[in-house]
Parts: sequence; C-alpha cells; structure tokens
Amino acid sequence: MEELIKRFRSKTGRSLRVDLFLVICIVGLIPGLIVSNVLLAYSEKQAVESRIRQVRDQCLIISNHLYMQGYPDMADNAAVDPELIQLSNLYNGRVMIINSDLKIVKDTYSLSEGKYMISEEVVRGLSGEGASTYDGEDHYIEIITPISDPDMKEVVGVMLTSVSTEETDSLFANSGKLMVIVISALASVVLGVAVFFATRVTGQLSILSAAIENLREGYGEEEIKGISYRETTQIKDAFNHLVNRMKTLDSSRGEFVANVSHELKTPITSMKILAESLTSQENVPEEIYRDFMNDIVAEVDREDKIINDLLMLVRMDREGTNLVIEKCDVDLMIEGIIKRLTPIAQREQVELVFETIRPVMAEIDENKLTSAFTNIIENAIKYNHSGGRVTVTLDSEPMMFTVSVKDTGIGIPEEDIPHIFERFYRVDKSHSREIGGTGLGLAIARAAILMHKGAIKVTSLVGEGSRFDIKIPLNYIEENPDKGELSAAE
Repeated sequence: MEELIKRFRSKTGRSLRVDLFLVICIVGLIPGLIVSNVLLAYSEKQAVESRIRQVRDQCLIISNHLYMQGYPDMADNAAVDPELIQLSNLYNGRVMIINSDLKIVKDTYSLSEGKYMISEEVVRGLSGEGASTYDGEDHYIEIITPISDPDMKEVVGVMLTSVSTEETDSLFANSGKLMVIVISALASVVLGVAVFFATRVTGQLSILSAAIENLREGYGEEEIKGISYRETTQIKDAFNHLVNRMKTLDSSRGEFVANVSHELKTPITSMKILAESLTSQENVPEEIYRDFMNDIVAEVDREDKIINDLLMLVRMDREGTNLVIEKCDVDLMIEGIIKRLTPIAQREQVELVFETIRPVMAEIDENKLTSAFTNIIENAIKYNHSGGRVTVTLDSEPMMFTVSVKDTGIGIPEEDIPHIFERFYRVDKSHSREIGGTGLGLAIARAAILMHKGAIKVTSLVGEGSRFDIKIPLNYIEENPDKGELSAAE
C-alpha cells in the first residue's frame, strides 16, 4: 500500500488535499478502532471472569456437600447427585468427580466413569489448589475444585467442572457486529469531515493560487476575499500588501519615466528653440549669437548633469553595487566640499560655516559620500535666503559619526518631507526651476548613505529653515556571503 502511494505521488506530485484528508482519516478512525477493540477485549475478559466466579461459587458449595455426604467414596448419593445434574444443566456443562486415586467416580455425561484422569490440574487439585482455564476457541471454561474439609486439611477428591461459554461468546459476537456498524458509521462521518475540511482548506489556497495566477496577467482591481483561517488570512494580507506595493512601485516607475522624459526633453527643447532662432535670422549680431550659444552650452551641461545623475542612481540601485571602502579622514573630506561650495555660497550671499566637534576617521567610500554631502549642502545653499547661513557640524559617537547640515532657508512643508528623497520630486517647482538642479541630488545622497548602513533624518519649519542629520558607522559592516552573517570590513 505504501509503495502504491509513493508511485502515485511520484506521478501526480504531492497533494496537500490528499495529505490533509489522510491525516484527518487516520486521526479520526485509528483511535476509534483501538478503543473499540480494547473495550471489546476488556468486556469479554470481565464477562468470562464473572462467569468463572459464579461457577466456582456453585462448585465450592457442592464440593462441601460432597465431602459431608462421603463423596467420592460412595458411587451414588441421592442427596448430591441432583445438585451435580442441576449444575451441569444450568451452565450447559459437564461435571466429573475424581477420587484421590485419580479415578473418575461420577460423570454427569456417564461416559468416563471408572476411568482414570491423570493431568497436572487434577494433581494440583488433590494438593488443595483450585484452578480455572478458559478456552476461547472451543468456547468452554474448566474449573478444578478440591473436595475437602473446610480447613483444607483433608482432600479426598477433585470436582472437574466444564462450562460452555457459547452464550457469552454469542453475545460478544453480536456486540462485535454492532461495533462494526458503529465504526462504519464513524468512518462515514470522518470521511465526510475529512473531505469537507480538506476541500475547504485547499479551496482557500486555490483562491490564493488563482490570485497569484491573475497577478501574472495583470493587477486585479479588488483584493482577495473569502479567506477565513488565521494562517491563510496572514498569507492573504501579505499578498494584498505585496500587490499594493507593486502597484505603488509601478505607479512610481511610471511617474519616474514621465519625469525623466520631461527633464531630458526640456533642455533639448530649449536648445532647439535657440538654434531655430539663430538659423531663422540673418546677419545676427555677434553679441546675440554669443549669448545664444552660451545658453545652448548651459542647456547641454544641464542635460549632461541629468544623465550623469541618472547613471549614478542606476549604479547605486544595481544589486551587488561595490563600495570602495578605505580609511578616510572625514574632517578633511568635508573641508574639501566646503572649499568647492564656498564660491556658490558667496554668489548666493549665504554664509557657509563648518564646525568640527570631534575629528573622525571612518571606513567609507569617499567618492560616494562626497557626492552625498555635496548635494545636501548645495541644496541648503540654493534654498536659502540672501544673507542666510548654512552650518555643517561633524561629531563622533561610540560606533557612529554624525554630520548635521542646518540652514536658515525657506524650509520644507511637513507634508512634503516624506517625499523629498524621491527622484525628481520638487517642493516648489517654480523656485526649483529658477535655481536649477536635476531633482536627483537628495535621492543620490540617501542611496549613498543607505549603502553605508547609515541613516538620514530631516526636520524643517517653513520660513525658518531645515536640518539634515546623518549617521554613518565608523567601521563599515558588510554581509558575509558565505555565512550569511555581518562582519567588519578589514
């Protein structure tokens, strides 16, 4: 049977419905079969023992009468013989009286009188030991009762009583048939329950499977319904969350593509307009021609910056992006950034200040963090007021170093803060267009910080300014691909 099941599974594959059906059947039927067999066996044993006790009590009474009437020395006794015949008829059995010489002096069947019976049980009975045996195959009980005085000092013979158990066995046969009917009814109920629950549980899994299949063809409009079990509800919730997340990502991807198309198209459109203006005019003055060409160069530079920023984001998004980790003096790195951005700050009439609370040596990718800090500080300068201030502070903690960039600029509305790291997201589109930029700077900065297992937090008040707090581990931690553990970079 087991081999057949294995062959069936090898051809059709393992089925949860079949396994669940089998488990319910086994759990439901086997205990019932065991209990019913135990109960039948116990009841049969109790009935046989009760029968033995009844017959033995009768035999003890008769054996006392036999001793008192002089049996077994007397071949016939009108007072006791009727009792022997009555006992034999009452229990549908046979009674034989055996004297101390092992001679049968009385047989209610009148078949063995005058013969001798040599058996271990009879010999033990002459020694004063009673005994009883039960033969289930031949359906009888055999009881050995010593014939003696009440104190068992003198044993003069043995009474061998054989009693039929056909009536009791017939009763238990009927009980067995009734138990078979009960077990059959129980099996029908268990099979029905097994089919119901196996179908119900796998039906819910079928709903999930159908939803996943539909997902391959496209997103459904409605969430999965008709799930009631806690475990499948958890799967359903996870699936619905995944679908919503995929929809969000798909929407973000579409928006990103639209923004990229717009951002790339705008400089091209500007260059086309400028070029067409030049080609449509004759004898254009050199000053105007030079101004137009300068504008075209500026648009080319803008297009180049957008493309470079996009390529950088793609490289950062690509799985398995490698960081070039080296021991770096973060204080010197930020000083270099401040020097490069000071002309921009002076042009915008913004004071740029760098404060070092504790010098920091850290394991970082200097190029990527330089790009990240440059974008954040440059934004703080560009979105500031004339006469404003940008303060960059470097500090160290036991396991991290921190960089805070605080400005006195226009601030960020609270509802926009969760979106400022999204690609091409602009809080004030009109002002952003005036000051330039690609809308990718903060997205690049956040990606670089996360690659270092760091964190960035933004707080802002409209009209008062913003603050970017950055934390990055002093020692770079990378995942060990062999052990699946984190290990410090060496």
